[in-house]
Amino acid sequence: MAHFSQDPQILQRPVTLQRVLTSFLLAFLFMLLPWQGTFLLLRPDLLLLLLLYWSVHEPRVLGGWSAFALGLLADAADSSVLGIHALGYSLSYALALQYRQRILTFYRLDQALHVLPLVLLSQVVTAGVMFFLKTPQPHWIWWLQTPLTTLLWTLLPFWLDRQNTTQAEPPRAA
Repeated sequence: MAHFSQDPQILQRPVTLQRVLTSFLLAFLFMLLPWQGTFLLLRPDLLLLLLLYWSVHEPRVLGGWSAFALGLLADAADSSVLGIHALGYSLSYALALQYRQRILTFYRLDQALHVLPLVLLSQVVTAGVMFFLKTPQPHWIWWLQTPLTTLLWTLLPFWLDRQNTTQAEPPRAA
């Protein structure tokens, strides 16, 4: 098992609420782009991905209400029944908090393997509620969103942590 280790020369600054909210705003705007056809079915769920990322890396910034609220935003962006994504996001968020310490002990690629079931859970809940409500079921290509979204987990820290680290100053000789 590969364990995640921090470089002692790099210090992590606490993330600001403004940074978290900006990332969610950009992800929501990404969802609002005029996607069509297969590209719409393959569009990664960036809101869920960011929700999982911030809940694992900065659990004090978000609360349970944020998962539900982001789910409602995803429902609005997809023009779906309100609450479908909210339920899936809330369950995935709760499990991400439950397994947070475990996820953080691994390198990014191994972390992605732990995030995959969380993303899949949200998608299964969405499809299950759609089935229960007798709404049209998505095309099989829609299920490829899960691996595509999970692959982005490995790239997300490069984008989000770029400005969140500083080099530690070497100790001065007395």
